[in-house]
Amino acid sequence: MTSTTTSTKTQSFSGAADFSRILAAFAWAVLLSMVAYFVLREVPRYFVWSEASYGAYYWPRKTVVFPHILMAISALVIGPFQFLPQIRNGYPKVHRILRRIYVVSALLGSASGIVMAVISSRGLVNDTGLFGLGFAGLLTTSMAYIAIRKRNFIQHKQWMVRSYVVIFGFVTIRSITTVMLHYGFNNPDDRFGVATWACWAVPLLFAELVIQGKQVFAGGTRSAA
Repeated sequence: MTSTTTSTKTQSFSGAADFSRILAAFAWAVLLSMVAYFVLREVPRYFVWSEASYGAYYWPRKTVVFPHILMAISALVIGPFQFLPQIRNGYPKVHRILRRIYVVSALLGSASGIVMAVISSRGLVNDTGLFGLGFAGLLTTSMAYIAIRKRNFIQHKQWMVRSYVVIFGFVTIRSITTVMLHYGFNNPDDRFGVATWACWAVPLLFAELVIQGKQVFAGGTRSAA
């Protein structure tokens, strides 16, 4: 009876582990597909130095837009590989190099985003949302860097998740504006006003629920009163 129960529990745990791996693989596939689609569809035009390519709004701001695009894209592409245990554990030197490139790219991309917010002319809601996006990128990435410098690996991983969620706002903002345009929101100030806040604040909230939820539901020893 005991051996049967043990075997059933083992099979249950094995099935749950298999499902988790399948779910993780699916999530990775979706994430990488979104990054690849965005990079291939949205980014190339910024490497063509002309007003026709940049558009009337971004062309006068090209000296800020181009480094912002370059740094943000670097962080966006490198970020997912920071979380792969195969690289982190199997190739620690490569992991450290990628981490440094990511941190520098994320910090510079966020800082240039703040500059873009300051010189923006799309209204208070858009400009403050863009400023918040840049500030959140600076804050979360800095905290991830400080944590690893202090050898606090758990906090480093958590702050890296938060940092990449903010950096991924680079993709999310385009997705939100595209959906809003599809549903008849033709005013670009309205679209970007909503998107510049929703692209990072909402995902960051859900990321925090996941990070803290794991600790809450993991339980632990109850301290004496």
